[in-house]
Amino acid sequence: MAAVEPPAIDVELAEAADLTANVTEEVTANAAAAADPETEAGQRSPVADEPPEGASAVAGKKVLRVILEGITEEDARMATVTVKGVDERDGRPEEIQDSWPSQGLTSEFDLDPSLAVLADPHENLRVDELEVEFYHPQFLLERARVSLARGVEMANGKTLHELRVRLVRPEFWPEFTLVVRDAHTREHLEDVELRLAPGAGNALWGRNGTSTLLGDRLKSPIALMGGRAADEAEAKVAGVALLPAPGESPRLVGLNRRFPPERGVIVLARAPGYAWGSTSLDVSKGERELLLEPAATLDVRLTNVQLERYAALETVPTLCVYRHYPNGNLSYVRFERLDETLMTDGMRLESLVPAGNYAVAVELEGGAWTKRPVLAREELPLAAGQTRELVLALADPPAPPQRATLGGVVSIPAFGGEEEVRLQLYFQPTQRWRKPDVEFSLADLQRVGGALPTWSLRVEDLPVGMYRVQLLPFLKVWMIDLPAGGREDLELVLPELAEVLVETVDGQTGERVPLDQFYFRNQEPLPDQLQNDWARADTLEPGRFRFWTAPGTVRVWPRFPSGSDLEYGGTGQDFELVPGLQSVRFELAPVYAMHFEFREGGVALPVGDPGMYVMQNIRAVGHEGRVTGDGLQTDMRVGVSAPGLYEISFVGIDADRYHPIPPRRVDVRAGEPAEVIVELRRK
Repeated sequence: MAAVEPPAIDVELAEAADLTANVTEEVTANAAAAADPETEAGQRSPVADEPPEGASAVAGKKVLRVILEGITEEDARMATVTVKGVDERDGRPEEIQDSWPSQGLTSEFDLDPSLAVLADPHENLRVDELEVEFYHPQFLLERARVSLARGVEMANGKTLHELRVRLVRPEFWPEFTLVVRDAHTREHLEDVELRLAPGAGNALWGRNGTSTLLGDRLKSPIALMGGRAADEAEAKVAGVALLPAPGESPRLVGLNRRFPPERGVIVLARAPGYAWGSTSLDVSKGERELLLEPAATLDVRLTNVQLERYAALETVPTLCVYRHYPNGNLSYVRFERLDETLMTDGMRLESLVPAGNYAVAVELEGGAWTKRPVLAREELPLAAGQTRELVLALADPPAPPQRATLGGVVSIPAFGGEEEVRLQLYFQPTQRWRKPDVEFSLADLQRVGGALPTWSLRVEDLPVGMYRVQLLPFLKVWMIDLPAGGREDLELVLPELAEVLVETVDGQTGERVPLDQFYFRNQEPLPDQLQNDWARADTLEPGRFRFWTAPGTVRVWPRFPSGSDLEYGGTGQDFELVPGLQSVRFELAPVYAMHFEFREGGVALPVGDPGMYVMQNIRAVGHEGRVTGDGLQTDMRVGVSAPGLYEISFVGIDADRYHPIPPRRVDVRAGEPAEVIVELRRK
């Protein structure tokens, strides 16, 4: 099945924030591009009775039937259906990505190619659930979940999963304008390309294709309309549309429907000869001005490229372009995997912001190294209007690592869920937050005798070196060394288990608080300052959870969804667990809120990069209060554990655009949020 690919942007996003910013769920350009005729051309609709590309012998066993309501047959054929996997760690949707044009009011699609991805042991995706997204350029974005554990068996041997989805037309705020001018002459610009940032509230991300095209060849001033979804409390932004021609309907470019902003969005713009710029738009009113600077251009050529040797190393050579910000942050501008075309033709980067130094490097991704081998790297400044050529001569790649065989046994107590136990091997364990190099379940191993249930383990052709071995769902970790001659004496033994039942309660009343998510992490010390991963406990019902782990010190903490109206803190607590069944009452303390609002020229900005790091720099003055939960929420609220005086340092403000903000002290009182209004001043 052909997937709808996002449009690539081979230039820097001028206002990109630090690469480490927490980019939350976003609606990518995939679905929006699917409705464009040029993107849709060449795509086929995978009807359930038609064998899909690359179908296996079991293809067509599961069928998704979509019934669209609140829409005409003609409009229904303009919709796009996108199937996504669901991350088993936090429940967020992950791109698979399978996107299909709707066949009308009723459509049927073959789910088996998507399920094949779920079966990949290297994916952290749930195998019992999919998320389905519905995009239409004139309706609000909708999402629904499909449980793969339930379905209707049909006479032809297939299992039917049916979704009924009502699409709703957005309302619109009155027309407003965006003025795009030359930063020096103040003249209006033409042939403007305008893009919507990938989800309001996110820091901009300078990688390829992470924004959605609103329009090109536009002339300033640009007339826009803010689409809104009716919320119980207020209307929130659903997307942005260009002002349509008379008699036409506005084409909505949508944002993330899960956490819509209140009034604003972040847009990117450029014009021929000018660098990318961005600004925040309050789509409910007024005019906004965006000043663009003359752009710089960089041509990169490579020499001594050895693609065959990289392939022998099982690595992916990547050309990376970074930008250094004056505040010390580093962000991606572009990254491309090396191929024959890039090797011979090189790469041109246009519309670059002429501020700060750029770094160009060729790195090897993957393979058996603690750190990515860098084959070449060079830094250079770029001036406004300048075109520079850079020739990178690559060093010879390193020698392939030695490989060996690892063998031994795995032993755990019987607890009734052995079929869910998985073993993960991470080579060079200082690299965290990545997929395991090897993963398999106990069902893949041979059962052997022993005092405890025991399975034999043997993995061949592994790179020699250190490994972190993790046993799930217990989060038990061993650090092992695989020598050049291999080893067959590995013993991974978990002699006892702690089964933990958790109830989340109000610390003052003792009444149960119906949370949906709860997490735990073993606190056993690991070398090199490594920490165990965290895992989500099984939800028995809201406010009641269960997990198994090794006895010892375990940190547990609740997870409050962004925008939650539960007025409790999310600070973790350590518990000493013993073998066997035990119950834990997790008492939740009340939180006291600070509500932030960032303004520019008196106009409130939407949640965005200006305030991303505030929550990391709030210090209690004269008491023991601390920030609770995940910090800055989508409603710009920060919770603290006690009333009193707090000092705020504003870190993460874009130094290219704004003057520094001095620290401020805020008095937080019980019963009402402290309002913190921050006026940003443009340089």
